[in-house]
Amino acid sequence: MGKSTGPRTARGKARSSQNAAKHWIESKRILPDEQEEAAILRSGLEEDFRPEGLIEQEIINDLVFNRLHKRRIDIATTREFSKATVEKAIELRENNERPVARYFLRLASVPGSHSAELAERVRPDVCIKVLEALLKRIAARGPQSEDLALLRTVYGDQPTEHAALAMRLLTELPAGQNGKGEIAAPARPSLQESLLETLQAEVEVQTHRMQLANDLLAIESASDLQEPPQNTLETLQRYRTANMREFTHLMDSLERVRRLRQNAA
Repeated sequence: MGKSTGPRTARGKARSSQNAAKHWIESKRILPDEQEEAAILRSGLEEDFRPEGLIEQEIINDLVFNRLHKRRIDIATTREFSKATVEKAIELRENNERPVARYFLRLASVPGSHSAELAERVRPDVCIKVLEALLKRIAARGPQSEDLALLRTVYGDQPTEHAALAMRLLTELPAGQNGKGEIAAPARPSLQESLLETLQAEVEVQTHRMQLANDLLAIESASDLQEPPQNTLETLQRYRTANMREFTHLMDSLERVRRLRQNAA
């Protein structure tokens, strides 16, 4: 049995990196790159509270670590939101590319092969290019049986109303074909005109779809911030709640020690 090589996709690597972030947040010591910040925090807390005696000094040390811990949580939260934004961009790109990739796979597939997965319709911009080229060919040489195969390849299992109508019209070809595989002259004009009209209407439909898709992509991409997965937010919130609870406890402890000292005096 082979050894696991870990996640290979960008999204998988991003998710697995949470493990390192978790250990970093939970570390119970001041890390080397936190030494300078710890010294600044300690100096500020000592100036604010002016600790007297060993116990108050220990509470100040705990407060220093507590504030460092809070900043770790803040940094991790910012990173998670940034990662979520990048992952959203990756998801949008993958969703945008997948139907086109499957379209080319269908073009390259062996005739008669089938997949259990439904074949997606390609993006509107690709549909428009194919339809415009098909319109020119049909206008020049009339409809042919290969046009039906092309439409089925482009639309997969998700034809639109006009595309389905064009496919139905193309199924009438065998009855109107002559021995050379061409449409007999009497049958050509009406069928050809109907196909051209239907495909032109489909171009208009796909143009509208492309505009809507571009608007949606612009809206989704315009957000500077995407929200991390719910479990990540919940974990960070638990860290934050525990940190705040500890901070409150330390401040209460400092206050109790000072009251005891005053009473003793």
